[in-house]
Amino acid sequence: MEISLARYNFFISLELLKTLVEKGVKYFVLCPGSRSGPLALAAASLKKRKELTLITSIDERSAAFLALGISAASGQISCVITTSGSAVANLLPAAVEADRSCHPLLFLTADRPLRLKECGANQAVNQQDFLKSVCRHFDETPKEGIHLISKERLTSLVEKSFEMASNIPGPVHINLAYEEPLYPCEIDQKKVLDGSDLEGLFKDEITSSKIEPVRNSPILKLPKLDPFSLGIIIVGPWRGKAKELDSFRSALKKWQKLTGWPILADPLSGIENDQEGLINYWDLCFSTGLFEEINEIQVLRLGPIPPSRNLQTWLKKPGKVQLLITEGDSRNLDPIGTSTQFSEGFSFWINKLTEVIPTKTAIDKNIHSQRLTRELKKYDLFIHDWLDKKLFRKGLITEPALARLLPRLLPRSTPVMIASSSPIRDWLSYSGDGAFVRRCFGFRGASGIDGTLSIGMGLSIIMGRMILVTGDLALLHDTNGWLFSRDRNISLIVIMIDNAGGGIFNQLNIDSIQEGDFEEIFLMPQSVCPLTLAKAYGVKYKQVACLYDLEQAIEWSLSLSTNVLIRVCTNSVEDHKLRVSLRDDLKRTLSENSSSFD
Repeated sequence: MEISLARYNFFISLELLKTLVEKGVKYFVLCPGSRSGPLALAAASLKKRKELTLITSIDERSAAFLALGISAASGQISCVITTSGSAVANLLPAAVEADRSCHPLLFLTADRPLRLKECGANQAVNQQDFLKSVCRHFDETPKEGIHLISKERLTSLVEKSFEMASNIPGPVHINLAYEEPLYPCEIDQKKVLDGSDLEGLFKDEITSSKIEPVRNSPILKLPKLDPFSLGIIIVGPWRGKAKELDSFRSALKKWQKLTGWPILADPLSGIENDQEGLINYWDLCFSTGLFEEINEIQVLRLGPIPPSRNLQTWLKKPGKVQLLITEGDSRNLDPIGTSTQFSEGFSFWINKLTEVIPTKTAIDKNIHSQRLTRELKKYDLFIHDWLDKKLFRKGLITEPALARLLPRLLPRSTPVMIASSSPIRDWLSYSGDGAFVRRCFGFRGASGIDGTLSIGMGLSIIMGRMILVTGDLALLHDTNGWLFSRDRNISLIVIMIDNAGGGIFNQLNIDSIQEGDFEEIFLMPQSVCPLTLAKAYGVKYKQVACLYDLEQAIEWSLSLSTNVLIRVCTNSVEDHKLRVSLRDDLKRTLSENSSSFD
């Protein structure tokens, strides 16, 4: 019996998605399209059978960022399905971020068959190459059409892609060629779904080249540090697998207890605020010169470097023995080029190193490290009280004050996502121990503002109630993310800092512009009212006029089970002046009170 090509397409699409579900993929984000029609029919069928969770999106760029948020929160692969052409190009921004921030993401893109390539056919482009530069792995079905694939080849395609996305988490792209006709009749759909007359639907032989097995990279020679000599720990954003974060935290506690070394951690590091040796205001300490005399020291760097220029300047100075440990990522993650990099993970390194460390107590051996930690803790306590007095005067809303107050007002159990640009930098400098009270997410792999709202929505699908702190341009850039508000599983409170454009550019060291307008070419203020825009999307909103009103606005937002926008307006020029004056005043104050810290 001759089987229609459309039925083949639907059957193989269904088998592909079933295989992914069996491997553990639960969330699929579907974008509209004709060439991807068989995949859409297959996904809808599996959704009806409650075998997967299907989310739809009209915007591929926004869809990819939503899936990125889901993957970041769950630690599991999520999948985006798109049609051909420019739809695939719109996946690149999220693929770049997934690559750099190490989150597993799978792109299934429908394509034209080989006969329509390079001949001027509509929507036939070299989409197979669009994402290759940032993906862990690329694979494709037979170029002539997915209907020619064998069962063995389909299985190997999924297994290899799944393995590559999971080993060192990141994006993977599978390009699927579909020959027309694309849509099976209702009778053919029913036969496939019922499982009748399926004999012979798969081809007998593998039509593509053999897949080589993944070879594990050899373990590097174990680099060592002396735990009983002076040292310091710098913890950057967490880039490991979600399920390995607890073991990382345990390893950090073990090493700090052994060494007494102080810890300088990024808010995105994933460590907890009860961590011994944690210094909360280390960025401000660097800017005041407290570390200038500390050069002969060991530095244990865990993950990517935090975005503190003062820290990076200090690390460049000679006299330091630096070890950088990453969680399986063997790419060079040392932009200043001063460290030895070990990529097998911190927990592995700790376990191996402690096997050869003499079984002596470290109390008498690391006295210098303990003294350094105690001194930094004294400065920490002083800065804590000093900032409260400086930032909470008269209820004036400033970006540093928001970064300091918000961690105290938000429920401890509610995770927070901090957008790139000014918000995450202020969180690092001014939030204090509040930065580590709850899990803090951020996406600084590529440090872009693209997809901010959609990522927050994706996080909420997994984490439940979420807080997103973002700037006005970042929110406007991803307006289509509001379309996910109709999903009742999403509960996102967006706190938007409206500083009338790209306020961070006021922090550029530009004396003056000879020709052109600074505001026009850098700040780019927009004439869109975010509250009116929120209303158009059916999102509830509230305007906050002063710091004293912020707590009430947050309580109001928490009383709702839907998505909410809270707008706070700031002055980016004055906030820049405030940041500079805070650091200058603190340096002068610490100098005048230096005797009290001895």
